[in-house]
Amino acid sequence: MKINNKYILGVAAGTLLAGSLSSCSEEKLDSNSIFKTEDTALDPDSYTYKFDRWIQKEYTEPYNLTFIYKMEDLATDMDYNLVPAEYDKAKELAVLTKYLWFDVYTDLVGIDFLKQYGPKILHLIGSTAINPANGTEILGLAEGGLKVSLFRVNQFDPTDFEQLNEKYFKTMHHEFSHILHQTKTYPKEFDLISADRYEPMGWQDRSGAVVASYGCTSAYASGQAREDFAETIANYITRTDEQWDLTLWLASRGWQTAKLANGLDMACTKYYYASAADRAKDMKTLTGCFIEADGVYTVTDICIKVDATGSATNESDGNYGVSGGNMTYKTVADIEAYFQQLATQYDLYDVADTDNVDGKAVILQKTSIARNWLESAWNLDLDELRNEVQFRQKNFDLEALLAEIENVQ
Repeated sequence: MKINNKYILGVAAGTLLAGSLSSCSEEKLDSNSIFKTEDTALDPDSYTYKFDRWIQKEYTEPYNLTFIYKMEDLATDMDYNLVPAEYDKAKELAVLTKYLWFDVYTDLVGIDFLKQYGPKILHLIGSTAINPANGTEILGLAEGGLKVSLFRVNQFDPTDFEQLNEKYFKTMHHEFSHILHQTKTYPKEFDLISADRYEPMGWQDRSGAVVASYGCTSAYASGQAREDFAETIANYITRTDEQWDLTLWLASRGWQTAKLANGLDMACTKYYYASAADRAKDMKTLTGCFIEADGVYTVTDICIKVDATGSATNESDGNYGVSGGNMTYKTVADIEAYFQQLATQYDLYDVADTDNVDGKAVILQKTSIARNWLESAWNLDLDELRNEVQFRQKNFDLEALLAEIENVQ
């Protein structure tokens, strides 16, 4: 079924959230620092000395950056109930943040780039921040182009690549995209491409497949142009070839929303008639149903029989026309293989694409605008950036990275 677990990433007070989400607010950092700016000698006898020394060597000295992993009340929003990051989780995220974000840009454009344009504060927080008004869950926050907070550190699982990508790596690149476009604005022609499709107040209830057909790479991207821009860059950089191909495949299709008896809606892209009687009554069985779970896009073998209004029918067995759901497919090849197998039993039809938008062409157009802007404004090659990130995401040795902390001088 449609799993409503998406993300928000923001701008001046950019926010990365999960769950049923809200939009970003606009805030500016106080010009008076809440952190100690004088040199503080590290205590060699401290339990955290090696990690603190590694932070000093790898973040503070080269990038003039304050890295906070011991949560400070003055550095957090007191409206949220937050907990500190666990020490070992903080170390894991610290080394991977450097390897998958800072080292990438340093290798491509040199250390002075991040020293000048990168955030000045990185703040790790153990939990997410839950908005009691709407149940939104903050995963990341960028404030004024100076400070980036990464939440949910205590749930960090380095063995779950898809969640690392969605909840941490993409956050980094999304938030940094905001920092860059706050410094040098992107072409405003981007804002006009999907202007009539943005829903600032209701994007969280949209299907990722449906918004892909509008030309947006995620439901959150369909909220407003600036988030669309950052999401276009971040998703292009971090989604694997198979995930990006699936995004474009979703964008190329028509989708019909099935209204389920439990109140959930599900977007489907194929249908068939299970019998001659169903055909006579225009009672379709929808399939090729889209599911988004924690930002990961899949298509499932769920089949939903709907009446002419699109509502699931109440079959005699009480399952409201829903069957299947045992398999999910994450690649275009696997989805097409499922359709081919199903076509041996039924005549399959494509759901008509009636939104009058070539979603794939729009996504590629937006990606092209972002590519040209990064090149002209920042001398950054988006495809080189993607290739480097893709390689590093697939080839990091966490134990070796952590060993650098233990061996720090």
